[in-house]
Amino acid sequence: MFSVEEIICQLLLRHSCVIIPSFGGFVAQSVSASIDKENGIIHPPSKHLLFNKNLINNDGLLTAEYATFNRINYNDSLSTIELFTSNLKSELNAGRKVELPKIGTFHLDSEKNICFEQNRYFNFLLNAYGLGNVQFIPNQKAKEPVIEKAIPAIETAAPIVEIETPIIAIETPKKSRKIIKYVAAAACFLPIAFYSFWIPVKTDVLNSGVISINDFNPFYKAEKGLYSPTKADFKTIIFEDASYVAEPIVESEPIESEPTDIVATIEPTINVSQAINVKSSNKRQAFEYIVGCFSSNANAVNFVNTLKNQGFDATIISGGNLTRVSIGCASNSKALDSLIQLSNSKGYQGWVLK
Repeated sequence: MFSVEEIICQLLLRHSCVIIPSFGGFVAQSVSASIDKENGIIHPPSKHLLFNKNLINNDGLLTAEYATFNRINYNDSLSTIELFTSNLKSELNAGRKVELPKIGTFHLDSEKNICFEQNRYFNFLLNAYGLGNVQFIPNQKAKEPVIEKAIPAIETAAPIVEIETPIIAIETPKKSRKIIKYVAAAACFLPIAFYSFWIPVKTDVLNSGVISINDFNPFYKAEKGLYSPTKADFKTIIFEDASYVAEPIVESEPIESEPTDIVATIEPTINVSQAINVKSSNKRQAFEYIVGCFSSNANAVNFVNTLKNQGFDATIISGGNLTRVSIGCASNSKALDSLIQLSNSKGYQGWVLK
């Protein structure tokens, strides 16, 4: 059968507070390892116990643990602990010291206060359980007396000459320091100055408002976009022979249009009566849908005639290196979408010129 002292010892290993009802409580505090240099002792981490006489209320921990270990009911366990407490008080009042194994010793001082002294040979810290003190040889050179040996009068001790090695500090010349500063400043300033000139002058950033990573590459050359028709029907529309004369266009109803000038760059082999009026983009509406670009003006005129025969308001748009053919124009995005759908249904695809 386990005694009350053994149960208290087991509880102190796992808990930081253990109360003996109507007597007092133990409060545990962890202490780190320490080194005693004078005595040459290394103390391992431990758990120090403090006794508080005001912790007298029964929290049930000791009673329940005693009942569990000894396999008795709670009331019998409580009676046993009360008897233990009564005997402990009687021994102390009689002026005797009471020792609890592995825990410590109790006694009363002159003012009848309970004093507790912990057993220093038992460690309640489970992380350092079983570790003992480690002894080492302290440095006692300072404590050892200096023994002076008598030197015979005949013998003379050679003087000890201490030679100090001079320390030479190697300093970087001031000129080289200035050069390094200038080189570092130039390495930071030159790229900024170069791109400050390159990006506004050599790129289209100011006009487009968009900057690309290729703008920082001075060796990058933008590829020129080439227009190529996506439908096979354009092969029957583009005429390679510049001397081809188109047949007169027969219209069922006269088309009313404002008078415009004839394209001045049309080859003389094309009849003037078959030429298409050229309209500049500023005389038409906001959006032009371009479906063809030609290097030959004759081919552009023939393509415009073909589009007009199909009912489109086609025309030639001036400007640029190539002759651009518009299939129609629109004043707003809704009308432009309708024009693009109608153009795609006829097999013509292009791009929008604002």
